[in-house]
Amino acid sequence: MEIEINDYWEPDHFRALSEDNYNISRSCEYEKNEMHHIHSASEFLFVEEGAAEYYVSGKKYLLEKGDIMVIGGQEHHQRRLLALPFLRYGLSVRPSYYESLNLGEDLKKVFSTPAPQAHEAHYKHVDEHVFNRIITLLKELYGEQDVHQPFRSMMERTVITEIAILMFRVFKLERTESELSEMNLRMRAIKDHIDGHYQENLDLKVLSELFYLHPATISREFNKYFGKNLVKYINAVRICEAAKLLENTNETVTVIAAKCGYDSVNTFLRQFKSVMETTPLQYRKSIMEWFERSKGDIQRP
Repeated sequence: MEIEINDYWEPDHFRALSEDNYNISRSCEYEKNEMHHIHSASEFLFVEEGAAEYYVSGKKYLLEKGDIMVIGGQEHHQRRLLALPFLRYGLSVRPSYYESLNLGEDLKKVFSTPAPQAHEAHYKHVDEHVFNRIITLLKELYGEQDVHQPFRSMMERTVITEIAILMFRVFKLERTESELSEMNLRMRAIKDHIDGHYQENLDLKVLSELFYLHPATISREFNKYFGKNLVKYINAVRICEAAKLLENTNETVTVIAAKCGYDSVNTFLRQFKSVMETTPLQYRKSIMEWFERSKGDIQRP
């Protein structure tokens, strides 16, 4: 099934990046513009034409025809277009969904942002046969959304698993899977708790009492297993939710701060700017302007 270019409403697309199990799109920009965003899903971009610079958590990536870009969930990213038109397929997958696929620890590496050096070595100028095979799978997956055939959910899981395997191979990721340790499982439980209770008090003292671990142990082991500072991860989860509320509601900054677990509006403002490099109101304004500009792209051939 073919995927039409820009055949979606931008606000729905932004919502899907945070809420849907997976989302497939085919997008094209015809004018140079800049945008920045954050969402809970991992996002894959498959570039058909054009070029752009992406900055993911401050690290620079160049995207050109035949490249694949991976943006991990809850990572702030900015984009600057270099060559037009910039045409690409997009696939987003929520962490809770790909966790449910039981892919194993190795295949889940596919859903993380690579280091710039790895991107340069293995994610650029992907073998054309493999690139086209992934696009074919994206089209098959896209078609599953519009039918109600038997075993639809199983087919969706199967196709996403095949895409993950193909990307694992083309990215030349290494297999290191071994039985999860007890500490690894406890860190995963803490991560799941943060994801589901970001509105609550989540300082180290609280987590220590909940999971019967010394604060220093939680801080050290969380960083070891996830490669992320615990406090920064908590803030990333909260800011990601705040961005979604700024995009989809008219709620005040004070209300959003409280909903996202911040006792102080000033703390929220400081943390938001540290992650997003702008203020909440400036971010909302930029997204509303982006939505308005995108209306014209839907009409393009």
